[in-house]
Amino acid sequence: MFQDRSSAREQVWKELRLVAKPDSRFHYNFKEFIPDYEGSDIGNQRIREFPFYKNGRLFFITPDNNLTGLRESAILDEKIVVMSTYGIIRGFLKIARNDVPAGQEAFAATLDGMDRYRQPITLEQIASLGQFDMMVTGASVITMDGLRFGKGHGYFDLEWAMMRSIGVADENTPLVAVAHDCQITKVNIKPEPHDTIIDYIVTPTRTIKTASGYPKPTGINWDLLPTDMREQIPPLRSLYQQTRGEGGDVQ
Repeated sequence: MFQDRSSAREQVWKELRLVAKPDSRFHYNFKEFIPDYEGSDIGNQRIREFPFYKNGRLFFITPDNNLTGLRESAILDEKIVVMSTYGIIRGFLKIARNDVPAGQEAFAATLDGMDRYRQPITLEQIASLGQFDMMVTGASVITMDGLRFGKGHGYFDLEWAMMRSIGVADENTPLVAVAHDCQITKVNIKPEPHDTIIDYIVTPTRTIKTASGYPKPTGINWDLLPTDMREQIPPLRSLYQQTRGEGGDVQ
């Protein structure tokens, strides 16, 4: 059982390298990206069987490589997908069926394709779409009770906190983490207040409903957020200005 996040990541990354597909930019540097792997298509198909996928219309899906197939399926299934840009540096993008020419769905689901066919979308515009029916993320490490942590930057925790702050996600919004089986491990770590606890874990071989009992964060703790991160992420900066009464629209 691991006692800290760093050692858990390092061990999982060693195992992950045996099954992961290299990234075109970062190769096997898992500090920079969440990789795809053999069997991710099976996990993505499992998600399509969830009632909240079948009956939903609006999903948040992170830009992780192992979720490219899910983004393609969502486009084909006529869902609306909101995705963050890399590091949230350029905010958020929205893509829907009518944005993508027939035959280009697979390309549109990639990061380059999203950049070509997407529509940039502000937090204010996201809020106008209504509540998310599901939020999906990759991970570096996940525990059976729903604690997940990524590359160490905290981006998904921030994305969740922003969506919670603008009212498009709440305690009942299904949160799904998709990963290879080797990424599920035991850690003797108590979740921090900013950790976004996952409801479902989906791997190529199984679907796990977590039952940790830990609450999801209700928003952003501005006092703990590094100033440089706030300044580098436009929607976060705008939300801070609005929250602290410094003017500016939510972007």
